[in-house]
Amino acid sequence: MGKKNAISIGRMFTTPGQLVSLLVLVMPLAVAFYMSFTDWTPTRGSLAQAEFVGLENYRELLVWDTRFLEAIGRTLALSAICLCLEFLLGLGLAVLFMRSFRGKRALLSAFLTPMMVLPVVVGYTFWMLFQTNGPVNQVLQLLGMAGPEWFKDSTLAFAAVVITEVWHWTPLFFLILLSGLNAVPENPIRAAVILGANPRQVFWHVVLPMLRPVIVVAFVIRTMEVIKLFDEVFMLTRGGPGSSTETISLYIYKLAFNDFQLSYGAAAAFMVLVGSLLLVHLLLTPIKDQLMEDRH
Repeated sequence: MGKKNAISIGRMFTTPGQLVSLLVLVMPLAVAFYMSFTDWTPTRGSLAQAEFVGLENYRELLVWDTRFLEAIGRTLALSAICLCLEFLLGLGLAVLFMRSFRGKRALLSAFLTPMMVLPVVVGYTFWMLFQTNGPVNQVLQLLGMAGPEWFKDSTLAFAAVVITEVWHWTPLFFLILLSGLNAVPENPIRAAVILGANPRQVFWHVVLPMLRPVIVVAFVIRTMEVIKLFDEVFMLTRGGPGSSTETISLYIYKLAFNDFQLSYGAAAAFMVLVGSLLLVHLLLTPIKDQLMEDRH
């Protein structure tokens, strides 16, 4: 009875907080979801008086809004480039830090520091670095190259966003992959060495396949973060020049808070949410299949 009473008392104290958290999460989603089926804007009175337009906002996004589709394509391209670079750099650093060398702890702390900096601070810092007379161009001039105007050329502006994002979040890949490498069992590696495999073969055919679930999880986490990318782009380029660096999150922000098309922006946000869930499902499917095979 004492244990049951303790559980009941615990539920009595935790249930109100859980209900409040659920209400805070569900109510805004429900309001935004309903809003996406209307033509409401703040200048047209209350939401209750807005005209119900059904799927019109969604149809316009998919059929007529080329800027929305371009923002999605640009975000996916940015995700692919950043994730590949972050994975390669993170894996290289993780393999390097599996060895013992002098100053390892200090370097580990230094490599993990960028991940702890606020995105807004990172964006502003790199905005200063990539200025025409900034440190990056000064270094290029010392090397005998003319420093470009990074934020006036669409390709260079996109490259600046990629560099900023890779610097900021490669430590996350590094940390996850380093943890995965430390958790790899030694028996398969020893067996491969006994059978005559060299270090490269051991890594590619033994270690890397066992790291597959860890790699997929790292990709899922970073994919969700890149899709939500806003702070760095907002501080660096505001989506310019033109809309060449405009991510989907920045486009939705402009729809809602610059153009006051809240219903239209809500529809765009829910389309991105559904697309993100489908993408996560596709990324996690290999892990699910592998777990099912391991169970059988």
